[in-house]
Amino acid sequence: MNYFKYIENVIRQKGGTEPLKGLRVVEVTHFVFGPTIGRYLALLGAEVIKVEPPGEGDRFRQAAIWGRFYKLANPYFLILNVNKYFIATDAREKEGREIIYKLVKDADIFIENLRAGLAESMGIGYFQLSKINPKLIYVSCSGYGQFGPLSRFPSFDVAAQGVAGVAKTTGWPEIDEFYKLPDYFGDYLPALIAVAAIMAALIYRKKTGTGQYIDISQTESLLRFHYELTYYSITGKEIGKTGNIDPSASPSGIFKTYDGKYVAIAVLNDEQAKALAEVTGIEELKKPHLERLEPKMIETINEKVAMWVRSKTLEDIISVATTYGFPAAPVLNDVEVTFDKWKWIRGTIEYVNDRLYGRVAVVNIPSVFSGVKPRIRWLGRPVGYHNRLVLKKLGYSNQEIKTLIEKGVVGFWDNLIGAMPPPTWEPEKDPVFQGEKDELDYV
Repeated sequence: MNYFKYIENVIRQKGGTEPLKGLRVVEVTHFVFGPTIGRYLALLGAEVIKVEPPGEGDRFRQAAIWGRFYKLANPYFLILNVNKYFIATDAREKEGREIIYKLVKDADIFIENLRAGLAESMGIGYFQLSKINPKLIYVSCSGYGQFGPLSRFPSFDVAAQGVAGVAKTTGWPEIDEFYKLPDYFGDYLPALIAVAAIMAALIYRKKTGTGQYIDISQTESLLRFHYELTYYSITGKEIGKTGNIDPSASPSGIFKTYDGKYVAIAVLNDEQAKALAEVTGIEELKKPHLERLEPKMIETINEKVAMWVRSKTLEDIISVATTYGFPAAPVLNDVEVTFDKWKWIRGTIEYVNDRLYGRVAVVNIPSVFSGVKPRIRWLGRPVGYHNRLVLKKLGYSNQEIKTLIEKGVVGFWDNLIGAMPPPTWEPEKDPVFQGEKDELDYV
């Protein structure tokens, strides 16, 4: 058996236990940063309970792209909050806090991404919760951290991109404009750093028996992904905007083909450069790597590569790249990404047959484990959907739950688009909503 087949067999083994199975996570989060942390933990098997205020819930529920909803839900919210349990209670009220305290008592991790200091003022800060559970790993997520001159400033992804210096690297040197990175990289990347910090804290707790407080800042997290300040500190010069080139590789960029498609080409060593030179006839590619990194040389090589690419179809370029051994890859659109075969073979994309929302294509967790397949079991749920289920697990009786609902201590979606169930949903026929069955009974 060759290496590649052996590794595939190792990965496709069945019967392993999800790495974080048995851990309980409580999150009081909204928008993207905090929920993304909970998403990864839930995909790895942790029980994640998302606490929202009754009514509109997490305000990201109403932030559908172009205002387009799917079955009265924000599809982005559905995939951002997979495998989670949803309870709606107001932490500002005493009885609501009591529910959170009971959840935290046996929890391993607590995540909040409220405005710095707000969780503490609501009675669910680290000071309060660590007394209830000294082994708790408490994670605060914010734009600028929990202390320092910017700590109380509100922040979103684009603000963090600006303060971290990421935005200033976008665009072209000759154009006096800066651009945000698309989507929410100022949330996704800090969330991954937070997950890594949580894993380290779990190991620390196993060694010492004590919990941890983790302060994760969007801006500081983004700062750790680029080295412009180090370069400036030792040269006194700014790298500046680099447009469609990589100042560490030549050639490197995205180029338009003869048939109107796009290809990404990146050459990082002399062997690859000579292979590309053999195909294109570009003499400058035969020069040593350091000579190719001179700014004028980079510009010349990129222009000549762009001219060569314009004379070839995408299929021709990928074919010769495979034959001669230099990196080239197609730039795919949404349709091509969705139906790209290797993503399905690897399990990167899969269909989820959700009880409430039907068959939906989603991206799974990027990590692939031997013998374990983390998977999306269910999509996000309406506000307060798991109230009865979660409260019963905490030991509340049916009458106590009924009383809490009547008093408004726990609530539901108030018929708000983005917060409510699909229009065809029937509550009396849903045993999970009634607290009679668990989501896990259906997967």
